[in-house]
Amino acid sequence: MSESTPTPATGAVKPKFDQEELIKLVKTPDFIRFIGQFITLISVILYSLTYIRIGTSWYWIWYQLSLLGVIGSLSVVLLEDIKVKGFNFVSLIKDDNVHYALLAGLLLFIRAYVLLTLIPFGIFALFNVLSYTKGYLLPVFGLNNSSPITKTVDNIVTNYGPKSAQLISITEIYTYGWLIIRMITFRKRSLSPVLVYTVFLKKRFETSHITRNYFKTLEVQGDKLINQVNHPTVKQIWVQFKDILRKVGGIYLVNDYTKEPEKTL
Repeated sequence: MSESTPTPATGAVKPKFDQEELIKLVKTPDFIRFIGQFITLISVILYSLTYIRIGTSWYWIWYQLSLLGVIGSLSVVLLEDIKVKGFNFVSLIKDDNVHYALLAGLLLFIRAYVLLTLIPFGIFALFNVLSYTKGYLLPVFGLNNSSPITKTVDNIVTNYGPKSAQLISITEIYTYGWLIIRMITFRKRSLSPVLVYTVFLKKRFETSHITRNYFKTLEVQGDKLINQVNHPTVKQIWVQFKDILRKVGGIYLVNDYTKEPEKTL
């Protein structure tokens, strides 16, 4: 995605709205993607408010709209990618956009209505909306890089954008933990989200070094906790549990990550 170059401001000239540039933007696939991400961001916020009893009767609309926004925006990205690179099944099954689009579609189908499942989408949407706003929409309204609004948005994207991938990964892991807790406490519609998220997180583990590193961190923390408990039975269960996870990890769905060089956070 290339950024348009804003015209520098001179003196105290009032920002000028460029209607022709806006019409051009509206006709681009990137703008459609932006609309999808914007819908997701707003819907996630509104769905979050239902947890504090604001607009509770609309909860199902916000949940479904947030996922539809994800599916719509990622579909645009994938279609544009296929147009440029051609259809390659092997590449597609490793593509993060495919994983997230499938996850959104399955969550929409099973209708789990769990806030944590939307948070990664919300974080992703937030930084995409901010990036597009800075690079394309603000210049249309005559706000260049020296304007206070542009500087604020740029600071947020620059300082926090690179960390968003890490935040998304750790949120996904905790989401999986919460879904398991819901399942073992027999909450309504709790089994299907666990099954869906198990497959999704397995794919993320194979394609994302950030996710793998966080799992390793959790394993180290688990080892320390078990050593502190210092109970033979608990230690044996922990060892067996890790052995099962390693065997499951040896079944590759989309990518054999062991052939790739190790990366750190």
